[in-house]
Amino acid sequence: MRRRTPLAALAGLALLAARQAPLRGEAPATGLPPLEAPYPLPPLPAVSPRIANYTIEARLDPEKHTIEGTLVLDWRNSSSVALQDFPFHLYWNAFQNNLSASARGGGRRAARLRDERDYGWTRVRGIRLLGEAEEDLLPTLRYGTSDDPDDRTVAQVRTSRPVAPGATARFRIEWSSQVPYGRIGRAGWVHDYHFVVQWFPKIGVYWKGAWNCHPFYANTEFFADFGVYDVSLTLPRGFVVGATGRQTDKRENPDGTETLRFVQEDVHDFAWTASRRFLERKARFDDPGYPPVDMRLLLQPEHASLAERYLAAAKITLRSYGAWAAPYPYPSITVVDPAWGSSSGGMEYPTLFTGGANVLAPPALQSPEGVTIHEAGHQFWYGLVANNEFEEAWLDEGFNSYHTEKAALLALGPKGWGRRYFDPALGRGARGGIPVVAPGVWLARGEDDREGLRKDGRTDVMARRGWEYRTPEAYRVNSYGKPALVLQTLEGLVGDETMTRILRTYARRFRFAHPTTQDFIATVNEVTDKDWRWFFDETFFSSNLCDYGISVENREARVLEGFAEKGGRMEWHAPARDGKKGAASWESEVSVLRLGEVRLPVEVLVEFADGTTRSETWDGRERWARFRYAGPARVVRATVDPDGKIALDLKPANNAWIEETGPARRAATKWASRFLFWLQNLLELQLLVG
Repeated sequence: MRRRTPLAALAGLALLAARQAPLRGEAPATGLPPLEAPYPLPPLPAVSPRIANYTIEARLDPEKHTIEGTLVLDWRNSSSVALQDFPFHLYWNAFQNNLSASARGGGRRAARLRDERDYGWTRVRGIRLLGEAEEDLLPTLRYGTSDDPDDRTVAQVRTSRPVAPGATARFRIEWSSQVPYGRIGRAGWVHDYHFVVQWFPKIGVYWKGAWNCHPFYANTEFFADFGVYDVSLTLPRGFVVGATGRQTDKRENPDGTETLRFVQEDVHDFAWTASRRFLERKARFDDPGYPPVDMRLLLQPEHASLAERYLAAAKITLRSYGAWAAPYPYPSITVVDPAWGSSSGGMEYPTLFTGGANVLAPPALQSPEGVTIHEAGHQFWYGLVANNEFEEAWLDEGFNSYHTEKAALLALGPKGWGRRYFDPALGRGARGGIPVVAPGVWLARGEDDREGLRKDGRTDVMARRGWEYRTPEAYRVNSYGKPALVLQTLEGLVGDETMTRILRTYARRFRFAHPTTQDFIATVNEVTDKDWRWFFDETFFSSNLCDYGISVENREARVLEGFAEKGGRMEWHAPARDGKKGAASWESEVSVLRLGEVRLPVEVLVEFADGTTRSETWDGRERWARFRYAGPARVVRATVDPDGKIALDLKPANNAWIEETGPARRAATKWASRFLFWLQNLLELQLLVG
């Protein structure tokens, strides 16, 4: 019989978790580059191409969890060819049956349909081409794609006459949706909380001479064209509603409902949420030199104490990402604290994103700060640059992960090392469990990413389409952790100032432009005036791992009785009268080892017993290099990559050789203490739960 965990014991763990330093970062962070760059940068476009413009009217029934909607889409053919076939995403059909690409996928995002609440769908009731000769397109509607003929998350219609280059087609679509239960996927309802995303028929992107409109896979995210959204939402009174853009109107209706209108220009999606339980908190980001931003936080009541931490973290993002890329251009941003048990936590949409927190949220673990910085950071890459997340997810997730850690370290300091226990695992947004923090133990920048890379980095080449990775873990490490470490390594090799110039140039040149990996590589080459293709061949286009090590051998050599050189001439040297056999000298060999396959240039620092040092460089092309020294002092320490430039190195612990005194012993003690701390906690918790 399993014993219940004593409440007093849980309270003790909670107190341990709570005794941490207060949040830092509300004041402007030092270390950011000035907004006015001392070098020329590409101009920012005033508006997006505005290819797909939507006017939507929708009504939510929060009891039946259904949506009835009508939209008018004005779509402009920006290509050089006439088009007659038009595909639309119907994302919620991923929850219609177990034949969808998502349901057949793996990982925590897959559409696992366990009971009737989990089912959801989008049914097109009518679709017409408007204009002088109005046309009913519903008879032409067909499901499936060449990627997956059984999937119904993409439907295609065909017009009787082509839409010419430069011309605009106007579609009117009527649809009905069943909102899925929110414990799966990224959208849905839990209690009275509704998170409504990827919810309307959305046209694909005509890109690189073809339609890009893939099914909704379990791993992949989204890709759409920019436009203007004008959305009117009708639902019962009493709900607090957050949405993409700014609210321009609110109208009360005779049937007890109200209609709220939201408008936002130059975005590529529209998301919204509604709940009676939301607490609303407001703030304003108004740093000198940045466009002002009205901030709105929709918070679960049980997380009321975290309001200032959420808002402070969002300000950190607007400040730091704005300096590293380009300032956030929209006048508003909405932060959503998801309901307990919802899988909607940690998701990003234009001008709106979800965080995720636990009632027990020690600042040392940087939660909700870390997830808030990350999801707000998506506004700058997914939101404004808008790469194809189906096919090159790392251009958003990897870039954002790189900047998330950099921003958090700069504004908050290092993240504490800890674990959560008794987590019911109710979904991505739950973030449950009792937090236990190792006091005084901090994670270095990139350490979380290296852990994933060590486990799953060899499974796949990084640069491949999201649904083609062998496992969900391979998708995650190659979309998030590995590209973040690649960018951190590139920063180490080119320097922080040059890296900032690279990213500023890329962010400005490709705002609203759907860039590719090749566009980024070309930007790196342009800014540095060097060809870095070799670097990306070793990293982006490879499944190889990086690991350098070092070893030292000291040999004592003594001058014995006999002839020896002195002052340019040979003299007889007799043994010393004190019994010593002669003056000591040393021969030392420092061997640098490339233990992994990735070949990167490295620096080596050699330190001698007399306090002198030598700096060496090695191109890393061969498996090893050896440096020899002869002189009166032995080598006491040797370090490969002494400045930590190679963030991709999986095992930084083997980068230094230290003579077996002092420092080595202290390092061993540190790691032994860390291990014993966690062993003790695990044993105590095991005793508590029986």
